[in-house]
Amino acid sequence: MEISTFLILGAYFWGAIPTAYLTGRYINGVDIRTYGSGNVGAANLTETTNRLIGTTVGVFDCVGKGTLPIFVATLLDVPTTIQVTVGLATVSGHNWSPYMRFRGGRGIATSIGVLLGFLMWPELIFGVIVLGLGGVLIMRETALFTLVVIVILPFIGVLFNRPPEFVTMAIALGLILITKRLVANWETPHYKYPLSKVLLYRLLWDRDVRYKNEWTSRQL
Repeated sequence: MEISTFLILGAYFWGAIPTAYLTGRYINGVDIRTYGSGNVGAANLTETTNRLIGTTVGVFDCVGKGTLPIFVATLLDVPTTIQVTVGLATVSGHNWSPYMRFRGGRGIATSIGVLLGFLMWPELIFGVIVLGLGGVLIMRETALFTLVVIVILPFIGVLFNRPPEFVTMAIALGLILITKRLVANWETPHYKYPLSKVLLYRLLWDRDVRYKNEWTSRQL
């Protein structure tokens, strides 16, 4: 098998390892798919266990899943296009894991890890500022400001004269993350609202309802 194909497939199946689910299941005895958002990621793990466990898994999803495959691809000196594809494959695997019937996390931590792997510091700093000021300090919620970062990221790349491959990657990452918001984990849209409103809530707030507590306190 050609090394590029091996790297891309390896990145997908590596990113697809459901670390948050496995941690919740085998350390705390909790199936995080049946609590809160039902999301198979570090954020929902934090809601159903504790912040230390959730943060630890989040760091692994970022560095272990997102950054490590880029580092390996760089070491093997494959073309930039292949490196970018490796990053996109990793995030796609995390979001749609074949081990979990193509359910998964939201891909934010893993996407951050990909940007870190390419040393895209201006984009990372911009994201931290927007999420920190807007999401944490002003609204006490990061979902809407995460969408802002997703949309603006390619423009930051253009502003800093990134290679076309990196700008294309930023666009593709945005499409992956927004698609994940809209399809969620293939759940039936919330019965209280029409489909159009549910899709709007998913796009803006990454959930089927307006208020976070109503969503994260559920048991499915």
